[in-house]
Amino acid sequence: MKKKFLSTLALMVGLLFLTESRAQLIPSYAGDAYSTGNGCYVITPNLQQQAGAAWYDNPIDLNEDFDIVYNGFFGSNNGGADGMTFVLKTTPDAVIGLPGGGLGYQDLPGTNSLAVEFDTYQNSGGTVNDPYYDHISLQKNGNTNHISPNSLTSYVQASATSANIEDNTDHEVKIKWRAAEQRLIVIFDCQERINYNADIINTVFGGESTVYFGFTASTGDLTNQQSVCFQYLSFLESPLENKTICSGGAVTDIDGTLPGASNYQWSPATGVSNTATPNPVFTPTTTTTYTLTTTDNCGEVTEESFTVNVIPEPEVNVTVATSPICSGEDAVFNLNGTPDSEVTYSINNGNQEVITLDATGTATVTVVVSTNAQETLQLINIAFENPPFCEAVITGSASVDIEVIDTSFFMTPDCEGATATVTGDTGGTFAFNPAPADGAAIDSATGTISNATPGETYFVEYTVVSTCTATGNGQVTIYPAITYNTPSTLTVCDTDENNGFAEFNLSTTANEIGGGNTDLVITFYENETEAENGNATDQLPLNYTNTSAISQTIWVRIEDVNTGCYAIITQDLQVNPTPVVSSLTDITSCDVDDDGIIDFDLTPAINEILTTYPNASVTFYENEAQAESGNTADQLPTLYATTSDEEELWVRIQNTTGCYSTVVLQLTSEPLPELTEVDNIEVCDDNNDGITTIDLTVVESQITANNPDIVITYAYERNGIITEIATPSAFENTIADTQTIRAIAENSLGCSTSINFDIIVNNCFIQRGISPNSDGDNDYFDLTGLNVSELEIFNRYGLKVYSFSNYTNQWHGQSNDGDELPTGTYFYSMSYAGSNQTNAEQKTGWIYINRELN
Repeated sequence: MKKKFLSTLALMVGLLFLTESRAQLIPSYAGDAYSTGNGCYVITPNLQQQAGAAWYDNPIDLNEDFDIVYNGFFGSNNGGADGMTFVLKTTPDAVIGLPGGGLGYQDLPGTNSLAVEFDTYQNSGGTVNDPYYDHISLQKNGNTNHISPNSLTSYVQASATSANIEDNTDHEVKIKWRAAEQRLIVIFDCQERINYNADIINTVFGGESTVYFGFTASTGDLTNQQSVCFQYLSFLESPLENKTICSGGAVTDIDGTLPGASNYQWSPATGVSNTATPNPVFTPTTTTTYTLTTTDNCGEVTEESFTVNVIPEPEVNVTVATSPICSGEDAVFNLNGTPDSEVTYSINNGNQEVITLDATGTATVTVVVSTNAQETLQLINIAFENPPFCEAVITGSASVDIEVIDTSFFMTPDCEGATATVTGDTGGTFAFNPAPADGAAIDSATGTISNATPGETYFVEYTVVSTCTATGNGQVTIYPAITYNTPSTLTVCDTDENNGFAEFNLSTTANEIGGGNTDLVITFYENETEAENGNATDQLPLNYTNTSAISQTIWVRIEDVNTGCYAIITQDLQVNPTPVVSSLTDITSCDVDDDGIIDFDLTPAINEILTTYPNASVTFYENEAQAESGNTADQLPTLYATTSDEEELWVRIQNTTGCYSTVVLQLTSEPLPELTEVDNIEVCDDNNDGITTIDLTVVESQITANNPDIVITYAYERNGIITEIATPSAFENTIADTQTIRAIAENSLGCSTSINFDIIVNNCFIQRGISPNSDGDNDYFDLTGLNVSELEIFNRYGLKVYSFSNYTNQWHGQSNDGDELPTGTYFYSMSYAGSNQTNAEQKTGWIYINRELN
């Protein structure tokens, strides 16, 4: 309950001063204003030509009372300027009006406003009409003229005791609004200076009841620092809130501190640790309303109240629904106590459990009875389910007696059913529940299950009848059928003898059948009877050689070491033939391009193998280990290159069943035929067309150096096409005048190389006369190029006048004695072979000496 004293509405004590109010203020700034912390703001610094505004986005409802208390600092220079305003306006926008004499409020833009003006400088002129002393007035809508209609009150001296408030002192300012009275009150240093009564919601704010507050200030050529520090804001949340505590609890978070207060008094004093402090500890035993009476520095007295609700401890008791009960029935306990409370309890001093009492204060605990002769519920604690979560330690218990019938039994499975063993009271009966649909049967007296399905689970109940009837339940899962993999035919490759007998590794089959199941023991036998008996003496060794050639069937026993259940199956054995090649024909090759790398075509070895094993796969490797492993990455190409003159490769021959053998292939390198450079062949053209018939074989002995192991073939190239010459002894050149011939030499090992030479067809015209006058024209009988071995000259009488061996162009009309022969006709006889001809030819003719030109 709030009471009013001294015409002042009770302040909300414990207001959010300093720390709390500042935390909730939402400031924004215009101009030169800024925060200095702790709820203090500089509106203008002590500098010339400053203007600042601080606005707070905290709405004030003018339909409600409010109080704003702050310390205003107006400077330390009595000759300074200009002053500061407290402003209410309808928006929180950070705006500012004119500086200097306008105090940052004049012509404040954009909104209806009301200002409490604290003017510290007398501005002259009819537009202001300031008095000489520092004064307070109430203005609206950005107007600072005291004779304007917007001046709501006459100005008064700011301080009741001094004309100067620029005295380097903080002055307490209280702005009060009393909504019911529509009254705005301004108190300066504990003295009321303005008391304005008006419907400001409509006359100032145009019907808008929500306003925002702030401060403006300015300086001109004269200066003062102008700032505010908040003391109290009534429209922010009050800390004096009602509290709820549990019986025996305390309230420790009430703080009614009011800055500047001179006295605090709490009433009633019962349960208050100190009635004269604003923040005592409260420990009432019953619900109590406490009132704080505060006297501030101005002597104003306010009261604020809050209530501490004391919640009594919750309580509960427990009773049983029925006692005694039969074993197998539920024990039921009824709880009654404080509604909406959580009760902690235990059953038979076991684990603690929690149950909630409903809105009527009741709850039921149902206990599934075990083999105990009695079930006891022990109460431990009770607590409210909701705040303040009051709780109490409680005692009390209730017990249910139980007539116990022991119907315990267990089932033991086997491979075909199960047997029952009673460990409790005997004389009961067994039955399936539910009854199975697979035809399984149970003996009601013994509980033995027969005709069961392997791996199936059966549910069995055992019933004992006395004063009470009790039934025990159990289940049993019949040992599952042996799970295994059906083995594939086990195959091995025959030995080199290919006789149909080989050694089998039966571990492979065992691993395939078991699939990694270590619970299976797998053994092998020659017949089914031995497999059924499972005698160790009849077991086959894991490394087993078949006794029937090529194919055989043996028997397998698969037994589970955990259950002893087993299965009997068969295993087929198959011996596959191995492709055996004892040796391969060596492959010989040569370094055709003489680069140190010999290419071997391994195809002949493949063909040799496929003749015997047409479906075999043939691959080549550098060593035996690679051939045995058969890795694709190690395979050699069919065209194999090496730098070794001799090398052994390993060949893997594998048939379609995967059986294989390996054999060595010998590679041998042979040198190329050695050839001798040959001279070009020059011949005469009979008709001057550059084409003639030539015996190319005349150079053969020169090429081969008479090596009988070398065979020469001839070819020529034209337009990129190589053509072999079929008849080299009578070849007619296909290119006039000069043509290149390729002589290809191949030895008996098939190694070949080649050499080129040219055939040159010369125009072999023999001149008819000479004019030996030393003019350089026909001075000599020129037979160069005809390979003349002997030349003889005769006069018309048949007398030999000149002869010369290995003639070219030595005769210029002289005799053997060197005398000039006279003009006339002479006859010649010569032996010539032409270029590179081995058989000389004879030619005769005439030649005329003409000396008349001399």
